[in-house]
Amino acid sequence: MTSLRTTRQSKAPAFRRVVVYHRTHTLTLCWLMVLVAICSTFVTPAPVSAAPQLVLPTPPGEQWVVIQGYACGTHNSWDRYSLDLAQVGEPTYGAPVRAAVAGKVWYWGAPTGTLILGHGGNFFTMYTHMSRAVSTDLGRYFETGEVLGYVGDRGAPGVPHLHFTAFTANSDGWSGKHSVPLHFAEGYDLPEVGGCSQHQGTALTAMALQPPQITFSSPAQPNMWYNSDQRIEFTTLWGGGGMSQAWDQAPPGDTPMFPQNTDGYATLSDIGEGVHTLTVRAWGPDGKQATATYGPVGYDVTAPSNPPPIAELHARPGIPLGVVWSPGSDHLSGVAGYRVYIGPDANGEDAWFITEPQITTPPLVGGRYLVRVQTLDQAGNASAWTTIGLIVIA
Repeated sequence: MTSLRTTRQSKAPAFRRVVVYHRTHTLTLCWLMVLVAICSTFVTPAPVSAAPQLVLPTPPGEQWVVIQGYACGTHNSWDRYSLDLAQVGEPTYGAPVRAAVAGKVWYWGAPTGTLILGHGGNFFTMYTHMSRAVSTDLGRYFETGEVLGYVGDRGAPGVPHLHFTAFTANSDGWSGKHSVPLHFAEGYDLPEVGGCSQHQGTALTAMALQPPQITFSSPAQPNMWYNSDQRIEFTTLWGGGGMSQAWDQAPPGDTPMFPQNTDGYATLSDIGEGVHTLTVRAWGPDGKQATATYGPVGYDVTAPSNPPPIAELHARPGIPLGVVWSPGSDHLSGVAGYRVYIGPDANGEDAWFITEPQITTPPLVGGRYLVRVQTLDQAGNASAWTTIGLIVIA
């Protein structure tokens, strides 16, 4: 089993702030400590592990639109990377709200209809302005995609919408809060782009939970031989729970080798010569798994061996002569054929190509002719030219 080469990994930002005080003045030190405590609530999040993959918190198959995006307005503090979402062509009020990732109820605030789920690793998701929650019991577990409440207008009278934020925080869940830019398993990537109400007007459609879909891309085609290293790339739709890969066997399904990875690549040189099939296993945001294979692809970088020498041949001038030799050998891709030179040059080469280990010479004039051969295999490797015989025409 070889290592997966990855090109993208979903990560929550990690921040670290170190403050060193050298003053001895008691009053100044106290004021600084208070200031740090206040600022840490809004600025300094605790370092966390990679964020889990999220799904859209809206009902599958329905189009919703961002009515207020990142920054400005009410999204201009620790919750900068928040979205206000409303249904397109529907009343929004009463629409189901899904858990964006599996987690437990950590907080319920009735005045604003705010439910916060904790997901471990100091990572949280927040759903605000709900009319009601399915359960407000602390510790109640919700699966990814499970309905946890219904859209309302608590805290925003007359404007029903869902306010959604994913954030990191310190272990107490309140201090060090910092929202993170959003990326959803449906393929929506909403990075920081600068400006006010970023991504406003973007239409989003949630998908039903489903196994990951794995696709491959490579210049190397299945059932073909190659004599140079080839790269096989793969990516997932509806992934994010991690990936594993293995050559010539299915990778285990217990836990991903590379959590949170959504794409990667492998090379034939990882596994070496032979006929190989790559198997990739992907985990979705809800834990569903899928596997896909690519291949078989042949990898052969070893030149074939040349035929053994043949006995000296004799013929009269002007008469074609048949020349037969034992085949060359190639233990991987197999012999594709031979280039043949007939002539007096001890280093002679020719483009004359045949697939079988035999030729019929054209009529030759008197003289001595070397029979030189180069063996080619199915992967395109070629042996060194070698003299295997002598023809004497007299």
